[in-house]
Amino acid sequence: MSTTGRSGSSADAATLTDCLREGAFVRVVARADGDALAAAGLLGRACSATSTPYQVSVAATRSDASARLEGLADGDAGVAVGFDGLGDASLSGGVLSETALDAARALDASPSAALALAGVRAADEIPSGALADLVERRPGVGLPVADLSDGLAHTTLCHAPWSGDDRRTGALLAELELPAELEADSHRRLASRVALDATEDAAPDSVDALSRVLRPHVLPDGPFETAEGYGDVLDCLAYSRPGLATALALGVADRADALDAWREHATATHDALRANDPARYSGVVVCEVDAPAWPLARLVRDGRSPESLALVVGDSGAALASTSDGPDASAVLAAAVGDDAVSGSATRALTTETDTEALREGVQGALST
Repeated sequence: MSTTGRSGSSADAATLTDCLREGAFVRVVARADGDALAAAGLLGRACSATSTPYQVSVAATRSDASARLEGLADGDAGVAVGFDGLGDASLSGGVLSETALDAARALDASPSAALALAGVRAADEIPSGALADLVERRPGVGLPVADLSDGLAHTTLCHAPWSGDDRRTGALLAELELPAELEADSHRRLASRVALDATEDAAPDSVDALSRVLRPHVLPDGPFETAEGYGDVLDCLAYSRPGLATALALGVADRADALDAWREHATATHDALRANDPARYSGVVVCEVDAPAWPLARLVRDGRSPESLALVVGDSGAALASTSDGPDASAVLAAAVGDDAVSGSATRALTTETDTEALREGVQGALST
């Protein structure tokens, strides 16, 4: 039952706050990406701060989200994060974690700025306003861990010859002869080498894509070293380990377990990218892999695709990644498989469908209309 009078609307912060405050029980359902998950975590933590019973979960598709929001009792509230027109309040469009932070501030005396920053960076945006004032940028690379060899090997924010291999990243660091405690110049030398290795023989868009990993936002009080690294972990786990990802966003997951799952996902991603040569079609490149489809689709788009769209069909679903000036990924994939079978945004879209030929034909058909 609607508690806000705006069922089906895209909520602003005040509407979200009212929904959380008035609901006897609050169910929050998020789409499977780092920004939406961070937003859902902020809303769940706000419920916890006011002792409101709540549940947070991740939905792979719009139909999945709709089903999870059904069956609420009179007086309960359902919030859809990343799905427009569902629940008693739906948060969609823009940077979801920023709006969720504004809503949470009215209920939670100390909402997690680190979590909000991770969501902003997972959305490929730069923190602005008051949020930007809470964090420092430094030269270097945005990783979740202090161990550079581990972080470089497993980040999915870029791909280089050493990605997925701790021994090769260890050799890279030995070659650079970096000190134990990195100062600004050492961070810059590392960032320059990462940029060089990640863009050598890559598509032109890979240079612009490096903005998501270079000059990171440092999180002195966060569970991970940088907002970029935190966002990377959330983004990977939202897709492959949604239960663990939800616990992480709510601040109750074991950090070591989250990092182990992130490493596993990242290794599979880099191995698949190295082993597969995407097939080029009009408007889209396509590859079929035995690995998670996201963020592999983003890496294919940025480093391997001469087209504006990259479709990756993975072991449990498919992801369509679009450039910022390309077609709306969510709209294209929805036209191919139906709106209920999709979740996503303008630059990324996910579906549980795995028929590669049908997906490719559907995407090309959508592009031609």
